[in-house]
Amino acid sequence: MTTVLKALLIALAGLALGLWATRAALSSAGIAADRLGPWRIEARAGAADADPYTRARVERDGEIPLGLGEGLRLTTREDSDGHALNPACVYRFGPQAPPSRFWTLEAVDREGFPLENAAERYALRSSELLRQPDGGFAVFVSARAHAGNWLPVSGTQPFALALRLYDPALSGASVGGERASAPKLVRERCG
Repeated sequence: MTTVLKALLIALAGLALGLWATRAALSSAGIAADRLGPWRIEARAGAADADPYTRARVERDGEIPLGLGEGLRLTTREDSDGHALNPACVYRFGPQAPPSRFWTLEAVDREGFPLENAAERYALRSSELLRQPDGGFAVFVSARAHAGNWLPVSGTQPFALALRLYDPALSGASVGGERASAPKLVRERCG
């Protein structure tokens, strides 16, 4: 009986370790992820030949990624200085976005779902922004209402930002050359 119990405990320990290792691999920064400033890009997430870790993460999350010719999704959990996004702070996004026909900026929770907020506003679109004469813009991300372009977040939940570029000039191959077009995410103040 002790041999069977030992075998069962070893099998359970192996199963737990395997599940933990799989979750860690799918939750990591990604095997085929590029960086554009603080933004993380999985350029091949919508490709048929995406690496197995990316495909597993996409399927686990239930995400429908944009195809290679359709667009890119950039995500960040930190500002341009490398600090984690804090819902008690005010952030300024801008003054430019990577070249694309259209883009959206969305506050998301840790699982990538739209962040609930009192204003019930979940995304900003490039077509609805107030712009400066030179074409630049500033989007303020905060829990409290802000004049101008404002994307609300919850005052208590940790969050991330997702920037979706539709028909972008960026591609998986040209990300390195587009660092200058990385949108800045500057922490204005906290409290």
